Amino acid sequence: MDFHLSEYSRTVDAQTAVSKVRYGGYTSNLHLALPLARNSVFVAANGARLNDPSVTKLIVVITDHPSADHSATLREAELVRDAGIGVVTIGVGTDFNRYELSAIASFPYTDNMFIVDTVRDLTVFTNRVKRIICGGTLQGYASLGVMILARFLFINSF
Repeated sequence: MDFHLSEYSRTVDAQTAVSKVRYGGYTSNLHLALPLARNSVFVAANGARLNDPSVTKLIVVITDHPSADHSATLREAELVRDAGIGVVTIGVGTDFNRYELSAIASFPYTDNMFIVDTVRDLTVFTNRVKRIICGGTLQGYASLGVMILARFLFINSF
């Protein structure tokens, strides 16, 4: 884990921390990243605002490859959703598993799964993801914090 939400109180400091996260490799370990988010990021001790209904509890998964362990990833995604954490998935390019992304995303996946051709195209979904986060449009999800789980962000944590 490069940092927790509790380490920064100013947006600019959190943005600086995100910009310093190192690319970690070429394997998509979603089966390890999802429980890390559930058990380490979305906890009060690390900055999660459990009792604040104005803050969305959401993971944004950005990947360009299928997960290294498909079955474990689907099990972990279910545990994340059962914990009340919403999941938005974004597939980049053509080498990811579309079924896997739809199964990881919150229901309805048609509103919470996006596909882009290149990393440069991610900005197309910025406003849509912001609306999900700020507007609380994920049905049935309590509020909390935001974590971006990108293939290029979480691998260096292990």
